[in-house]
Amino acid sequence: RGYRDTPYPAMFLLREWRGMGGQIILTADAHSPETVIFGYRQAAELARAARELDYSQSAVSSQIAQLEEELAVPLFDRVGKTVRLTDAGQTFLHYARTLLTTAQQAKAALQPAPEASGTLRVAIADSLCSALMPPLLARFHALCPRVEVSLRTATTQEMQDLLSANQADLAYTFDQPVTHPSFVRLLDEPEPCCFLAPAGHPLAGRQGLTLADLAGQEFLLTERGMSYREALEHLLAARRLSLRPYLELGDAALICRLVEQGLGLTFLPRYMVEASLTGQAVPLDVADCRIEMCRQLFCHKDKWITPQMEAFIHLARS
Repeated sequence: RGYRDTPYPAMFLLREWRGMGGQIILTADAHSPETVIFGYRQAAELARAARELDYSQSAVSSQIAQLEEELAVPLFDRVGKTVRLTDAGQTFLHYARTLLTTAQQAKAALQPAPEASGTLRVAIADSLCSALMPPLLARFHALCPRVEVSLRTATTQEMQDLLSANQADLAYTFDQPVTHPSFVRLLDEPEPCCFLAPAGHPLAGRQGLTLADLAGQEFLLTERGMSYREALEHLLAARRLSLRPYLELGDAALICRLVEQGLGLTFLPRYMVEASLTGQAVPLDVADCRIEMCRQLFCHKDKWITPQMEAFIHLARS
């Protein structure tokens, strides 16, 4: 009724009853609907906040009152049946959320990282697989001994299809720069390409070489369709030159070994050359050929980053 502003039975009895699992039904002996629902929405919102904080409703009301007193500004408008944030309350909410997020991040930073386990599926360019993966995989296995790694060599388009079908966790490309709205670029490094010749070849050690000097030489090249070979062929075509390889292979590491045996010249990513050099082959400095590709690492934008993915990304970046 209008003269009573506390519940009956008393609050401590209601708390005990609720603590025992009892249900409480709100009733009113009133003569108008306005009287029945007076203050109900305010109470419901406070009760909802109390449940989330695991506080009693009265404790939440008391905390809000103390905060408003400390800040010397009202945080809520209590008008009629509603409770709404004031402009000051909205401003304070922004900072409160930032503080909560920072506190959660600080707490997480002090927790031991979960040990990676399960699988890691990486679609990768062939040249990257043979040149960069051996040392990277050794470090990865030392960090994540319980992770099973599956490597699958593929073209850039095949890698994009694998990511889209969730058949690969990461795609490690060596190609022209790739941009796609569905993929997150985790690494983007320029990588130069170069010509390689046997150490005893007449062109080895010569300065001021040009593409024209190479046009008549015997070449071993990767298969057509490789990004760096296409870039070279476009550059040659612009100068009305061409190379005629007598051998085409899909295995760049094998090509390096054949060049060391004196079987001809080749054109490969510099990291591939540096990883394979044993002193029996040397890079050629060709002044009018400066071709760079991009070494890029991707995942799908909707992919959850697992601990093993984080470890691989970190190692690839370093």
